[in-house]
Formats: sequence, structure tokens, C-alpha cells
Amino acid sequence: MEDILSSRLQERDVIEKNFAELFETASALPAAHGPEESADPLTVLRKELAHRERQIEELLGTLKLKNKDTERLNDEIITLNIENNLLHDRYDKIKVEHDEIVARWLKKAQLEADTMNESLV
Repeated sequence: MEDILSSRLQERDVIEKNFAELFETASALPAAHGPEESADPLTVLRKELAHRERQIEELLGTLKLKNKDTERLNDEIITLNIENNLLHDRYDKIKVEHDEIVARWLKKAQLEADTMNESLV
């Protein structure tokens, strides 16, 4: 019996708390917007809707700008990757050419050294 009574009292407290919160937020709404708007809640809600629509438009504009910036940055990344690949190819070709030139020079220097050695003997 006491358990039922205590559970019903707890339910009543929860309901009263919810009820108080509902009236607290409803009474706070007109006071936040001023005394002249308290008479017409429809006007308050229309102004709130207009404000939210402006916020949505501003956020959509910001989102479009960020998307354009992201697209531009992605284009730059792709361009730089292509340029990097081309430079690596050029580097590889120049390195091969350099190695060939060094090998020819060493071969020529070896031939000169061999001919000098033959002439000394």
C-alpha cells in the first residue's frame, strides 16, 4: 500500500514539475520580446520565423562559400599533384642524364690515365 502511494506521489511530482515548466516557458516568452508583443503571440511567432529564415539564408550562403573554397582548394591540390608528378619525371630524366654524363667522363678519364700509363712504360 505504501509503495503504491509513494509511486503515485512521485508521478504527481513529475506531472507538477512538467506543468510548471510549461507555464514557466510560456510566461517567459512574451516578457523576452517586450510588453507590446505580449498581446499577439502570432506576431511573435511570425517574427521568430522570419528571424530563423534569415539565419537559414545566412548559413546557406556561408555553406555555399565554404563549398566554393573547398572546391578551389581541391583544384589547387590536383594541380599541385600534377605539377609534382611532372617535376619528378623531369628529375628522373635529368638524374639519368647526369649519371650517363658522369659515366662517360669517368670512362674518358680512365682512357686518358691508361694512355698516360702506357706511354710511361
